[in-house]
Amino acid sequence: MDKLIEMTFEEADEQFKFMVNNYDENASFDGLMFETYGDEVEYVKTKPHNRIWMYGDGDDGGTYIWSGWGFVNRIGYFISEKPVPDNTIIQIMVGEPDLTCDFCGAILDEEETHDPKCEGIQQ
Repeated sequence: MDKLIEMTFEEADEQFKFMVNNYDENASFDGLMFETYGDEVEYVKTKPHNRIWMYGDGDDGGTYIWSGWGFVNRIGYFISEKPVPDNTIIQIMVGEPDLTCDFCGAILDEEETHDPKCEGIQQ
């Protein structure tokens, strides 16, 4: 089983050093993100798996960067100069996850309580 390590973008960049996207001078994340199509993704595919990172939507509504190649819910890619150790997944939270009602799907504030009589609960 892989070990999961959570860190900030700054910590990951300091430790693994993300490469600049030389294909697009206006790339997201201060020029570090590679796109999911065309020459950029083809370039990403040429790199070793342990130096590829995927930026994507999490199942909880947040956005994350994970070490390793991924395809589902992807938004972009990063390439690091240094490899991620074997059997390790690094996760970087980029956007806070949504808190949603399990019954009606309403997005809740962190401190908000939800009316138990929401539309999704059968009476």
